[in-house]
Amino acid sequence: MKYEDNSNYVLVIGSSNIDLNIYSKKLPTSGETVTGGKFQQNLGGKGANQAVASIRSGSKTVFIAKVGTDIYGEQMISQLSKEGINTDYMIHDLSESSGIAFIMVDEKGENMISVAPGANANLLPHEIRNNSELIKNAKVVVVQMEISTDTIEEIFNIASQGDAIKILNPAPLKYLSPHILRNIDIIVPNEGELYGLHSSLNLGDLTLDLDGKMKQASRDIAKTGITTIITTLGSKGSIIFQADTDIFTHIPTLDVQVIDTVGAGDCFIGVLASIINQGEDIVKAVKYASAAASIAVTREGAQDSMPHREEINVNFKKLEKLRNRGEL
Repeated sequence: MKYEDNSNYVLVIGSSNIDLNIYSKKLPTSGETVTGGKFQQNLGGKGANQAVASIRSGSKTVFIAKVGTDIYGEQMISQLSKEGINTDYMIHDLSESSGIAFIMVDEKGENMISVAPGANANLLPHEIRNNSELIKNAKVVVVQMEISTDTIEEIFNIASQGDAIKILNPAPLKYLSPHILRNIDIIVPNEGELYGLHSSLNLGDLTLDLDGKMKQASRDIAKTGITTIITTLGSKGSIIFQADTDIFTHIPTLDVQVIDTVGAGDCFIGVLASIINQGEDIVKAVKYASAAASIAVTREGAQDSMPHREEINVNFKKLEKLRNRGEL
């Protein structure tokens, strides 16, 4: 299946992992052993998670990642293909194993994650250039930071030659040069990543109150050329900053019983990209993303927790109803 001549698709480029999850009452402290947990093996990786969220919410989705020639790599490609994601452009690494993530989750849904990137770290710029037409013709391009910054820079350089809406999820946060940032349209950090990015760019001190601090950080980062910053705040929702109008918009989320936050941020970003791909404006897309993430956190696992469009529609309507009543 080739999409180069049809621009109505989301292209996700990033990581694909096998998640080894342990669910227990509490997270261990340094040197502590916690017993009594439940083990699950799931498919994950920020890129793959976002691709699943995108296609389940209604958009054609293409995924590029690098996996090993091991059984894990075959499992990843097989399952993503079953989801309907175009995996024709996946790359096999002959020397490295597939990525592995070890994840611990406590009874409150909080988590600790350690990742062995494996083949993900070997996705190279020249391999990206081999897919230049696919990148330039996408409607939305989504990238995370479980691949090298050189590769990220190449992706956005190529995407800037077309009309793609370019989205970066700066997680896990690494240094990003202004040269990379100026080729990005939308960046989606959490609050900690927002401040970390501001600090890494040496944009000055943030000494204001919490609300003022977030606004100052957003305005400063936007001077690099980014037009939209969406800061996710967990149970507090998210804040959209649109630099061209200097407008901040708070989008709340639903109050739900949290089971597992693993993959919730990926769900948000994948659905955001998908709804933008379908022609909706940024505010409506964030509302749908928030509605979707409020479902994902009520389920265990990463890709398994991603909701389908029909479920998202239900929560979106709930969110709108509560907003109209002034209850959010």
